[in-house]
Amino acid sequence: MNKPYFNPPKISVILPIYNGEKFLEESLKSILNQTFKDFELIIIDDKSKDKSLDIVKIHKDKRITLIKNKENKGSIESYNEGLKNAKGKYIAICTQDDLFHPKRLEIEFDYLEKNPHIFLVGTSATYINEGGKETRRFQKYDDYKMLAWRLRKSNGIIFSSIMFRKTSLLFDGHYEYNFYYKLLKQGKNLTNLPFFLVKYRVHEGAESIYDQKNQEKLVMEVIEKFKDLKDSTNILEKVFYSAKLFFHYIRTMKEKKII
Repeated sequence: MNKPYFNPPKISVILPIYNGEKFLEESLKSILNQTFKDFELIIIDDKSKDKSLDIVKIHKDKRITLIKNKENKGSIESYNEGLKNAKGKYIAICTQDDLFHPKRLEIEFDYLEKNPHIFLVGTSATYINEGGKETRRFQKYDDYKMLAWRLRKSNGIIFSSIMFRKTSLLFDGHYEYNFYYKLLKQGKNLTNLPFFLVKYRVHEGAESIYDQKNQEKLVMEVIEKFKDLKDSTNILEKVFYSAKLFFHYIRTMKEKKII
């Protein structure tokens, strides 16, 4: 049930859940304990069969809006349901497995407020295993022109770290990569921040692992779409970006090493 807002929240946090009882409580706490308080948390239950709903109902936080899908629709449609109900100026994406730095919303909100030319921002992330142990670190760079060029070849934005300005665009069967493509096609600027604001959990039950082969196919289809998108990057810029990426890789190579 939607809640009336006399003053709409600054941020709408969207969190689909499906049989996520194993990590959901920890993830919820990392969202509700953010230093930035002016947000609504839209939780979409995708017909969970475990105790996920019970975990949500324990939290009597007025910022929570719970939407129950009448049938299992999948994560993409659940995210879209959240987008359709969002009232915030900005949209923040969260997942039921991942953990979020207490200042994630604050830092991303401040950045978008101070940089009106940026439509979407992602962040760096620490990869953790089932037990929460750090396994890898991926530090991103804040350069929207270079990222636009790089996105033509690979998806360099961590989905569970993004915040973006409210839009009528929805996600589709090509996951978030095609969403980024459509934003770039509209002339929107996307960037990453170097701060490690997300702990991205890798485990056997994660959708990114379970659906990996299909996602790889969909990624290649989006890369093909990029070939029809005008590339304004000139030769000198391509050389500069290639060199910058190389040195970024060298500088962060130790962080990428599996512990």
